[in-house]
Amino acid sequence: MKKILFVSVMALALTGCETMPVHSSNPGAGMSTTGEKALVAFGLQSVDFEYAANQAVQEFLESPFSKKPGGGRWVVQMGEVVNDTTFRINTASMTSRMKRAMTKTGQFIFTGATGQERTSFVADSRQLRKSAMFDKSTVARNGTVVAPDLEMLGSIRQRTVVSADETRQQLEYEFDFRVVERDTGLEIFQSFIPIEKLGSNKSFAW
Repeated sequence: MKKILFVSVMALALTGCETMPVHSSNPGAGMSTTGEKALVAFGLQSVDFEYAANQAVQEFLESPFSKKPGGGRWVVQMGEVVNDTTFRINTASMTSRMKRAMTKTGQFIFTGATGQERTSFVADSRQLRKSAMFDKSTVARNGTVVAPDLEMLGSIRQRTVVSADETRQQLEYEFDFRVVERDTGLEIFQSFIPIEKLGSNKSFAW
């Protein structure tokens, strides 16, 4: 009887470990965009990108360098954002949110002519001048493309920590973004947003 009871208790304990929820330091974790309860996973989720993007942009707006000297809008080039995690991440999930929030302020505009998100549209449009098919008054002129003032770049990093008894693991994410000024080459801003997730080591994060 004692043996059966011991086995039952152990089974319940193991089940409890396996179903241990994942806890996140992101205050918005566990809530969907509709306000309903949502799953909190070890991997990065939409709420994590939203939180990190909003935090980074807010910190930049509070910086004295967010306003362009003399007025007007900063022209921003999107640089490389390195995914240094064990997960396959499309970093545009982060940068698109940042770009949207920054553009809404009216202080920034992003270029599609240079950087990691450049398109062939700008350069190809200049080639239309050589074609007899197009009305030359509607073709883009050379020397009219606006050069970027700033470059925004960064990385998303991850560390995994396992508890001494190997029952729990903690994933530590770091969203690190920088802004570099074109003329001086100076780094005028850096944002560092950490998000930590803790849960059972039974549910591997990779």
